[in-house]
Amino acid sequence: MKKDGLIYFISDVHLNFIKDNKEIKKQKNLISFLKTIETDAKELYIVGDLFDFWFEWYQVIPKYWFDIFFQFKILIKKGIKITFISGNHDFYFNSYLRDEIGFICYDEKIQFEVKTDLGNKKFFIAHGDGYAKTDKSYRVLKKIIRNKLSIFLFKTFVPIDFGIWLAKKTSKVSGKHRNDGADWQEEYFEFAKTKFNAGFDFVILGHLHKPVRKTLEDKVYINCGDWINSFSYAVFDGKDLLLKMF
Repeated sequence: MKKDGLIYFISDVHLNFIKDNKEIKKQKNLISFLKTIETDAKELYIVGDLFDFWFEWYQVIPKYWFDIFFQFKILIKKGIKITFISGNHDFYFNSYLRDEIGFICYDEKIQFEVKTDLGNKKFFIAHGDGYAKTDKSYRVLKKIIRNKLSIFLFKTFVPIDFGIWLAKKTSKVSGKHRNDGADWQEEYFEFAKTKFNAGFDFVILGHLHKPVRKTLEDKVYINCGDWINSFSYAVFDGKDLLLKMF
């Protein structure tokens, strides 16, 4: 990994199965962004929902997104570490993203420290699905669909083409559910405050598709936004955590 460089954060790309004009534009913008950060990045964190649906069956993965994977591999070969934290649409990781692409994969959240000239800075990063206290129904659903038995049954008994068709249908429902929680941004900031009180300097979340940067004294909360409408990202330059648009 590069010793010097910037740390980038993106979320909610929702790479889709259907290449309409909007999807083509999104993927071109993402590839352009990845090429841009080749020269100055040392790490990239994908804060959930890179895909609109990702599930690795025993011996099969979805056939889409070769160009995106290729660009990710270029970054990794240049020494840029890429960490992927699962979101609610990144349904099931197995070995492909780790072994074939080179991602470092985590379920739901990660925390770490970065050594800077100003001392060690503590980061808490998560996609954030289910973090709103009022999102009770989703937290119940999450426990059902993410348990090992449900994953085993889906992987074993659901035909692959039908599984992808089902994912397309349920994705629309998931988007509507998220949009119904318009007031969740304040709840996410309240969650960030609990992490600040626990000693974290930076809290980075996704899921809401709304880019936001808020501060509390010298602490920073960022919601990365999305790569559907905002094309937003966060970047840590060794001193400050900034929110930018591509």
